[in-house]
Amino acid sequence: MTPSTAPSTYSLDTLDQILQKKQQEFDTQFAKKTPTTAVRDPRPTPQSEKDEIFAKLQAAAASLTVLPEKEALYLEQQVSDLLGFEISSSFEEQKLTHSFGKMQALDEFSLQPHTQSEDSYNVHGARLKHGRPTLGWPKQTETTEQNHLYLANHLVFLEDWHHKYAHYKNWYKWRKLLLINPFNRVFIVVELASYTLPNPMQYQFGGSPDLIRTSQAWSPEAQGLVCVFFIPDAARVQPGLLNI
Repeated sequence: MTPSTAPSTYSLDTLDQILQKKQQEFDTQFAKKTPTTAVRDPRPTPQSEKDEIFAKLQAAAASLTVLPEKEALYLEQQVSDLLGFEISSSFEEQKLTHSFGKMQALDEFSLQPHTQSEDSYNVHGARLKHGRPTLGWPKQTETTEQNHLYLANHLVFLEDWHHKYAHYKNWYKWRKLLLINPFNRVFIVVELASYTLPNPMQYQFGGSPDLIRTSQAWSPEAQGLVCVFFIPDAARVQPGLLNI
């Protein structure tokens, strides 16, 4: 004769609570390995608050400073709410050498080596002097078909670059970033194409010709000053100008 089975002491409610607890433990364990950004629409932002945000970004870019942690987090949250997706000065415990700084123009060949010289000519739309050499400025027909929004940051200045340069080269290369020209209120998703700058003591960033032109970074108001942030949920965006 088969012995009778003791009735279960777990109710359905209790089992649900156990499953929820296990799910929370799982989420906590793997959250840092696979960061995600909740999809949300940009919240309506009053014009006065927009003006405040851009004023803060302008001041930070002009001073080339590192903001206090709480102030930086609050500003990043304000910009994230304005855009509808998360931005941050750090991602997966990595940072750029600067979040605020001045951007110089780099020739197309240093950022995109396969560019041919016959595909380049002088472009005056970036507020350049008429005498600037033509080398490295792509034709308009090329820029409409390909992405040339490339950024450079002198990552050699990272504290442990010489110990982890192989890892850093792989991690940072082609990382999507948000570049803001707060003076002309321009937002652009760019890609990090180079980890060195020819003049890192004077400039914090370098930009491809198309980026310089599209961002209006050399306008009389901006004078090269920009803000750059990581985009944790980079799959949501593509390189290009954002309409805000």
